[in-house]
Amino acid sequence: MTESILAITGPTSGLGRGTVLELVDTFDRIVLLCRNLEKGARLKDDLLELNANLSMDIVWCDLSELSSVNDAAKTIKDRYDHIDCLINNAGIVSTSRQESVDGYELMMATNYLGPFLLTHLLLPLVMNSERKQVIVVSSGAYKFTPMKQPFFKPKRFSPITGYGRSKLGNLYMAQELHEKYSRQGLKTTVVHPGMVSTNLGKSNVSKKVADGIFKLLDPFFVTVEEGAQSVLSAVKNPDTYAGFYSEEGKITVVKKHGNDVEMRRAFIDATLEELDIQAL
Repeated sequence: MTESILAITGPTSGLGRGTVLELVDTFDRIVLLCRNLEKGARLKDDLLELNANLSMDIVWCDLSELSSVNDAAKTIKDRYDHIDCLINNAGIVSTSRQESVDGYELMMATNYLGPFLLTHLLLPLVMNSERKQVIVVSSGAYKFTPMKQPFFKPKRFSPITGYGRSKLGNLYMAQELHEKYSRQGLKTTVVHPGMVSTNLGKSNVSKKVADGIFKLLDPFFVTVEEGAQSVLSAVKNPDTYAGFYSEEGKITVVKKHGNDVEMRRAFIDATLEELDIQAL
C-alpha cells in the first residue's frame, strides 16, 4: 500500500495547528512546512504523543520569500514522489504597509504569490498520488474589493483592501486549478473557515490596538476547533467538496468579484509572467 502524505503550510498555530491535530490518524505521513522551525519541532512532539506511529518531516518555508518556496519544494520533491493532499493554510494580516524581500506587498506575497508558486512546484507530486487533493484556505474577505492593477505592488495601501485582494487571489488560483486539472482527477476545494479566533495579524500592530480590535470582534469569531472542522470536512470528503467553495463547512455559491472571469484570467496571466512560469 502506498504511503499517504499530507503537506500543510502554517501548521504551528491557529487553524493550521487545529487541523493537523485532528489528522494524525488520517495520513501515514505529515509534512510540516514551517517558517519557525522551533515551533515545528514542538508541534512534531505534540503530534507524536497523539500517534506514535505517525511519520513526520519539518521543512523550512517562508511563503513571503520566493527563494524559500523554491528551496522547500525542492526538498520535498527530493524526498517524495507523491503528495496526497496539499493544504495551503498559512496567511497573514498586516495593518501597515510592508514589502517582502522580493519587493511585493507583504500580504499578496505571503497569502498568494508564495502559495501559487508552491502549488505549481508540488502539483506534479499531487497528481501522482491516489487522492489528488488541494485545499486552499481563503476567506469571505474576497468579496471586500475587486482586483486592481498593479496587482503585486499597489501604489496605495489599505489593510482591508490588501487582505481582501490576496484572498481573492487565493480563490482565483483554486478556480484555475479546478478548470485545468479536474478532468485529470484533481480535487480542489476553497475553504472559508469563518472568523477564526487566532493571533492572525496581531504581530503587526501594537498589543493595545490588537487586543481592542479582537475584543470588539470576539462575538463574531469561531474557535480554532470550529474553524478547523471546515477544513477537515473537505479533507475527509474530497469528492463531495471537489470544485466548490465551502463556507464554514457548507458549500456556498461564489459571489461578487469571485465571478469576474475576465479579471481572473488577467490576474492569473500576470502571476505566471511575474513568476516566470508557463502554467499553474
